[in-house]
Amino acid sequence: MIWARAEGSRVWDETGREFVDLTAGFGVALLGHRNARIMEAIASQPVVHALGDLAEAEVTRQLRAALPWPAKLGVTGEDAVEIALRTALLATGRPGIAAFDGAYHGTGLLALAATGLERFRAPFAPWLPGPVHRFRYGADPGPLPPDTGCVIVEPVQGRGGARVPPAEFLERLRERCDEAGALLVVDAIFTALGRLGEMWPGSGVADVLCVGKGLGGGLPLSAALFVRRDLERAWELGREDVYTHTHTGSPLACAAALVVLEEVPRLLDRVRELGERFGADGWHGAGLLRTRRRNAADAFRRGVLVIPIPAEERSHSLIQAAPPLTISDDDLGEAFARLRA
Repeated sequence: MIWARAEGSRVWDETGREFVDLTAGFGVALLGHRNARIMEAIASQPVVHALGDLAEAEVTRQLRAALPWPAKLGVTGEDAVEIALRTALLATGRPGIAAFDGAYHGTGLLALAATGLERFRAPFAPWLPGPVHRFRYGADPGPLPPDTGCVIVEPVQGRGGARVPPAEFLERLRERCDEAGALLVVDAIFTALGRLGEMWPGSGVADVLCVGKGLGGGLPLSAALFVRRDLERAWELGREDVYTHTHTGSPLACAAALVVLEEVPRLLDRVRELGERFGADGWHGAGLLRTRRRNAADAFRRGVLVIPIPAEERSHSLIQAAPPLTISDDDLGEAFARLRA
């Protein structure tokens, strides 16, 4: 499929066929496709590209000030995970990573090592770093292995199928990290910024909080947020930044992110309301990150875009919904009706 046009919660393909979009481009278009405020913010920027870690644009400085904690910025969600995991090594000197079955943290080798989905890991298994200690998602892992520098966990698993852990799970991980002197990295790339009905899920227990996807309002931007503020100093390794990218702190993405940070808090009650509608329609998960048993190709034929979740340790496939937080009652009702038809 080629996307020829996208607006709000609608997408048109190259033939002109219209779809109700329950994907938001893998959860990226939080405020809907081509949101007017975001488009204006991007178009009005006097600087399109600066010098990353050497010379930021003014709007990048403004974004740093608007974020609730110090941040090391990245381009992709995987960057944020990479930064967080490297922070744990720098801060503790221990290389071990505790991670969970069903986890998805990205496809770069370090993030992939922590990822628990074998369909992504298997082709590159000989190259994956470690050690990685794997535990069951939602269960107390017990005392952590002595080499553990961090635990990495999603508040609700995204690619793993919108799995919601027990309410006390993250708090128990916090206790295990405190016992071991390890960092708790919360990967909220898919779930932060309102998708679960809260801005910063996991921030109450995290040392480092990873955010991305919708942060840039449709443009590539991510951040490792140092909830434990002193961890920012772990990166004071000399005059040159040893983890950076050409497009770090993109002025266009940062301008869009300022709109996202302003608009999303106004939508949190709405997200919780829409989440209840998904639940009543038989979708599992939390907020606007939902799954149900269905065939994605069948949904496509009915004119609804969903995210396919292939079967791995299940006997069936799932479809996932991660729509814009701005989706209208009419668009959501139409999507449900098409899927029931």
